Amino acid sequence: MISPRALHTARTALWITCGWIGAAVLVHWIVRRVPTHLAREFTATATGAVIGLGSAWFELRLIPRYVRALTVGGLLLVRTFFYVTLLAYYTSEQYRDFVLGGRFLVALAVLTLVSFLINFVRQLNRMLGPGTLVSLLLGRYHRPVAEERIFMFLDLNNSTAIAAALGPFRFNDFKNDFFHDIAEPILETRGQIYQYVGDEAVVTWTVERGLHQGNCLRCVFLVTERIHEQRDRYLARYGVVPEFKAGIHGGPVVTAEIGDIKKDIVHSGDTVNTAARVEAQCRPLERRVLVSEALLARCRVPEELEVEDMGERELRGKVEALRLFSVRARA
Repeated sequence: MISPRALHTARTALWITCGWIGAAVLVHWIVRRVPTHLAREFTATATGAVIGLGSAWFELRLIPRYVRALTVGGLLLVRTFFYVTLLAYYTSEQYRDFVLGGRFLVALAVLTLVSFLINFVRQLNRMLGPGTLVSLLLGRYHRPVAEERIFMFLDLNNSTAIAAALGPFRFNDFKNDFFHDIAEPILETRGQIYQYVGDEAVVTWTVERGLHQGNCLRCVFLVTERIHEQRDRYLARYGVVPEFKAGIHGGPVVTAEIGDIKKDIVHSGDTVNTAARVEAQCRPLERRVLVSEALLARCRVPEELEVEDMGERELRGKVEALRLFSVRARA
């Protein structure tokens, strides 16, 4: 059985490869400007597939591992240079007459601009959060919209003590490393990082995506696996491995676009506040992951997880008690 992580990686690699196949065929048509035949188009398609697989490796392996320290602008330039170099190599190897004919520089300039714009949009989309840019452009939440969402408040443990031991600058690096490492598990489960609040990340899903295959529950344990994989790196850099607790709840919210000089999409309502209160119960109940009964009743629990009834709890600011369940990996 293919793991969700492998499926996510394969899906991303497929999109990148298909994009490069389209780009290679387009370059082939620009370069030839004459009637072509199936064999040459097949060659262009095969070349695009090879370049696409190389690009997928660059995006999914090299960038996360080695290029992370670059600024947004630096990473944008690195990506653009990498893609344009591939296109230039492809064009010069296959079409020397075209290069000598003078059309190469014009095509390369166009491709450089297109590559830059595509990577700029990708970077912007990643900075804002997947889907946020599209929602802003389409005006999806220009007027308030009532919808159902799932929220997870994920909070670092012992952050005050760690900050005192590391100092403010190294603690900031520690938090950034942690927030970076949780990104892929969140994307893999089709969630979005809604916001960062101090040493806490707030993650959200649409109900459909969060309930699908128990994504909102699986996410926490994928984060755990990711942190475990990076254990040696954390110990070498900081002498401590991050631990966290999480509270998960879902329900109706009002989603709207706010702001003028700085646009954002915000979710408001009792559901968000309740999710925060659920997370606050982790410490007194001595559990790492808590989920509300209302959400758990709608969510299929993955086979690798098990739940424990923690009973009803009085939550701050709530009139009625809320039944909570602990979620943990099976032994």
